Amino acid sequence: MHFGVAVLTGKPSRESALRIPPCRPQKLNRVMQTLEEENKRVLKKQRHCVAQIDRKLDELLTQVENTKKKLEERQQELCRKKNRHLATSSAGEGEEGGPDSSNNEETQASAPTASGGDEAPSDNAEAPCKNEDAEAKDDDVAVEEQDNETEFIVRDFIRRVRHLNFEKNVASDLKAIHVLLSKYSKQIDKNLCTDITKVCRMNELDQKLVCRLVAEYLYQDGQIEAADAMCKEAGLDLPPTFRDCFIELHQILKAIKERDMQPALDWARKHRKELGRLDIDIEFELIRLKYVDILQSSPDMMDAVNFANKELPYFHQTHAEEVGVLMSCVLYKGKLEESPYKKLFNDTRWDEIHDAVIRACCCLRRVPYRSYLETCLSAGVSALPAMRKLMSVMDSKLADWDSMEELPVEIPIAKELRFHNVFSCPVSKEESTPENPPILLKCGHVICHSCVKRFSYNMTRRFKCPTCPVEQTESETRQLFF
Repeated sequence: MHFGVAVLTGKPSRESALRIPPCRPQKLNRVMQTLEEENKRVLKKQRHCVAQIDRKLDELLTQVENTKKKLEERQQELCRKKNRHLATSSAGEGEEGGPDSSNNEETQASAPTASGGDEAPSDNAEAPCKNEDAEAKDDDVAVEEQDNETEFIVRDFIRRVRHLNFEKNVASDLKAIHVLLSKYSKQIDKNLCTDITKVCRMNELDQKLVCRLVAEYLYQDGQIEAADAMCKEAGLDLPPTFRDCFIELHQILKAIKERDMQPALDWARKHRKELGRLDIDIEFELIRLKYVDILQSSPDMMDAVNFANKELPYFHQTHAEEVGVLMSCVLYKGKLEESPYKKLFNDTRWDEIHDAVIRACCCLRRVPYRSYLETCLSAGVSALPAMRKLMSVMDSKLADWDSMEELPVEIPIAKELRFHNVFSCPVSKEESTPENPPILLKCGHVICHSCVKRFSYNMTRRFKCPTCPVEQTESETRQLFF
């Protein structure tokens, strides 16, 4: 582990050294999450806009279809009226031709009655002509109204389509996506490094140690056969307990993934005393999870009560409060998500028990919870952006940082990847170094060696602690090792 961190990151520097603003992978993750959220938001807005446009278009098309049917019906009605009008006019002309000939004969035969007979036929002939003119005018008015209504419907349809303005909405959303995509590519180019050969130190690696790191990682990842082959080919001699530990662990984890906690419970009960000495409550956590699972999945709450009466009495003295909470959950059967204990039923409980079992097993067998190879790579990757910037600065100054014992910048490393304490002197505000180690005073306070030397006038007289009034000599102090 130590060699990997040294190869990839170097040593941490003093706080007073020049700082180059780090570019952490977390920043890239946040940028990618922001881009993903913005992309989802824009896509959701687009889907909503498209659905709204489809709905409006469906309404308009339905209205157009209905209007079209009405227009066709009115057109057919007008055609029928015209046909009836033509039939009536033709029949009237035929009737007018017959009476005229007979009337002529009668006029010729009886002249005295001509004056009285001429008035009646003239009135009868003028009446059909007036009816025809009125029907023709009505037909012209109906056709004109039909044309006006059609023109109004078409104009209203165009107005509504323009009011939707879907082209502008889609274009604006696509513009927002384009801006985000352009920023996304820039962030990738800014945060990801394609060539890291100049960042790594050209030190010769211990091949056997590298093979051991890889083999341990394979065991911890559950690739037992590959790890056995690696050990055989590289001639590694790992302790048998290391292999047996991870074989047993991955059998338990496989059962937990299938929601079967019985192998884990059997293992916890088998090692109850050892786990108790290490103050590990994995057995109670497993029983609690199984109780919660039964209470949530079983239709009869008495199944959970019977399980609790069987398993929880052993924990009444050590976990009385937690047992009371578990028994109170029965009162909220059927509405557990609205209960005060809903945090016990969250979806992450299986992931939490998965990690808890790994930690308990590794702690019991005294093997690392996290593989050394994974730790080295995580530390190196997190420090890579700052190291890359350091490389560009050192190249511009024509300096070789491979020969440095300490880097001129502070390398950003996550808290879980820091394993070595660093002492900062309360007097000089400097970090301790091998040449200036921390010194434990007689009173229990700690200062750096350079301050002790300065206060004692080069180790020649007694001096007083800078924090309290206790006096001592240099021989009464001790070097402190973390």
